[in-house]
Amino acid sequence: MTATNSIIELAADAVLQASCLEQTQPLLSFSADLERNACVIEGFVQRSEGGAQLLEWAGQLCSLGTLVSDEFEYLEGHDAAEGETFLDQLRRQLQRDLCCTNEWLMKMEGVETASAKCLVNAEGQRLLLKFIENMMKLYSAASGSTDHTTQKMTWYVKVDINASNESIKFHDDSVHLRLVSTLVGHGTVIAGEDAVDWGLYSLCDQDLPEIAPGASNLSTEQLKVWNCRVVSKDHPTGSGDVVLMKGRKGDASQPCVHRAPYSAESGDDSSARFLIMIQRLGVEDKAELASSLFFDDSDAGEDSDDDNDNDDEQISPVLDDMEEEDKLPVTVLSGFLGAGKTTLLTHVLNNREGIRVAVLVNDMASINIDAKLLMEGVHLQENTDKMVELHNGCICCTLRGDLIESVRALALERRFDYLLIESTGISEPLPVASTFAARDANGSPMLGGVARLDTAVTVIDCLNFLKDYQSEEQAVDRKELGAEETDQRTIVDLLVEQAEFANVLVLNKTDLVSCSELDRLKGIFRKLNPGARLIESQFGAVSPQVLVNTHSFDLDSSSMLPGWQAELRGSGNNHKPETEEYGISSFVYRKERPFHPERLHDMLKDGAPLPGVLRSKGFLWSASDHCTSLQWGQAGFSVDLKPGPPWLQELRSEWPSWAAKYKTSPYGDRRQEIVFIGIDMDEAKIRMALDQVLLTQEEFALGPKAWSGWMKLVAEGALGTLSDDL
Repeated sequence: MTATNSIIELAADAVLQASCLEQTQPLLSFSADLERNACVIEGFVQRSEGGAQLLEWAGQLCSLGTLVSDEFEYLEGHDAAEGETFLDQLRRQLQRDLCCTNEWLMKMEGVETASAKCLVNAEGQRLLLKFIENMMKLYSAASGSTDHTTQKMTWYVKVDINASNESIKFHDDSVHLRLVSTLVGHGTVIAGEDAVDWGLYSLCDQDLPEIAPGASNLSTEQLKVWNCRVVSKDHPTGSGDVVLMKGRKGDASQPCVHRAPYSAESGDDSSARFLIMIQRLGVEDKAELASSLFFDDSDAGEDSDDDNDNDDEQISPVLDDMEEEDKLPVTVLSGFLGAGKTTLLTHVLNNREGIRVAVLVNDMASINIDAKLLMEGVHLQENTDKMVELHNGCICCTLRGDLIESVRALALERRFDYLLIESTGISEPLPVASTFAARDANGSPMLGGVARLDTAVTVIDCLNFLKDYQSEEQAVDRKELGAEETDQRTIVDLLVEQAEFANVLVLNKTDLVSCSELDRLKGIFRKLNPGARLIESQFGAVSPQVLVNTHSFDLDSSSMLPGWQAELRGSGNNHKPETEEYGISSFVYRKERPFHPERLHDMLKDGAPLPGVLRSKGFLWSASDHCTSLQWGQAGFSVDLKPGPPWLQELRSEWPSWAAKYKTSPYGDRRQEIVFIGIDMDEAKIRMALDQVLLTQEEFALGPKAWSGWMKLVAEGALGTLSDDL
């Protein structure tokens, strides 16, 4: 170990030989030494296990140049799953971000597949995560009295790949302690305490040279001159070094002054850089950082003199304590490709009567066509309105984290009356809606503290709905949908999910169907979604009053139950005219006897006789899977079976109230309970077909012990999607 004024230099081997990195003695000493404000562990990456491979992988990423120029930031607890450790959260989120970047690169012309795939190299990701874990241990050892506060500290990790916004001006940080390591490119440059002209440095920006006419920032040469005046001798670090720097909130007599290397702004191959930064935050710092993460700095200047009537009123950085009336109301607009979502949204925006709106448009493609169409068809006021684009993914799954961050950022600006979200044609509204009720690992709302889901709207293409509903295609078969190759959903799955989960259904293109066809569609949707409001439209012309600030969405309300579930509960729509005139009906098949697993499997495999059935769903009892129910789901030409919840096992005296009617049954709550909704269904034929799959009297008398030896649909993996000639 050597010490130059306030900087301690350690050899990597001396640190790696410690039995526990958190107890590395030189770092523990550094934490308590008020005269030392920086510590450099030279060649730590190279001397670590797998270090050479990690540096090689990082170099491959950086070699992609400006195509991979990004900052990935991870805050402990943000968008974390319940009970998830920070390392597990970091592993999942980093993998997600690199995969998304890879998917984007794969769509770029001129990018070789092999080059892009280095992003998803599993071994490279594993080595990076292991290195970050070791850095966290070093940080813990070096923090010591620096983190003397008793409040809970939160980890924050930032990964910069070819980032272009690093400061080459000498500065210090408003932190207790920061750890950085450069894997590619020149390392961070620090300065010893005795090399800094603290009098000049304290003047800070006041003594900087004037910006040249026509320039937006000081030139590199101007900053070099100023740096040389402030620091008489700097201390460069290299690739693979680990640098610990105490900030102005730490206990050192002076904070560590540092800057990025000048090569970071050179604009050539030497500017390639892979930097990792780690620190821990107290409650106030966490709130401040979280606010900045969810706030678009590019719009900060818009919050000018005329933006606030009460200059002394400050916006709280806390993310989850807005009053209900202060939360940003949101309408989510769903609908299949070509249904008319963008046309409807354009009409609403052009007739919003002074409402200040934010619009978030999601597109599966790398180019957001819908956003461009909106910009051409709508005049958004620059100072009052805003459009945000999310592309290369779907907000119900791969871009869910981006959705959360974007909505929170817009809500925290507190200058919009309303937010309208247009999702992709393959987006399912339920996962998007549930995001507004979700909480993180600490129990804090992810969106519900700053925004409320006001209305869930699905736009229906009246001309093509029933045609698409008869399709046997999967989402990936229609390239225009942009579904990923791993997407197993069918076209019918998407149509049903979008129609069943909405509290407003806009029946668009009514001018392209006859009155009888429209009435039949209305009857179908009253069965599929009995709680939804039906609105007819042509060319998306719908009054904003029925879509905006309706206060109509309630995730827990019985009105949000899909038709099949409402029928099971006995709360379905009893509207009869459609049944009489158009043959639209529903019924529930109930039996307290199990299906024979082989006969059930064969019936579905050969094509279940379900003529006229549009939708069926429920629970069934298979004799050989005695402890677990099966979920039956059918839409269009396919029936899907999958494991359901277990049948009630505990003492019958402890059963929930809904199960009281089954207490006297020999096999408890085990039963068949399936809802069928359709047009001109032959109920008698369907019931007869299902009755033939039930156990005979002789088979039923054998009992569960004998049944256990039969084909097990759950255990033997016989479940799945089976095509039917309905």
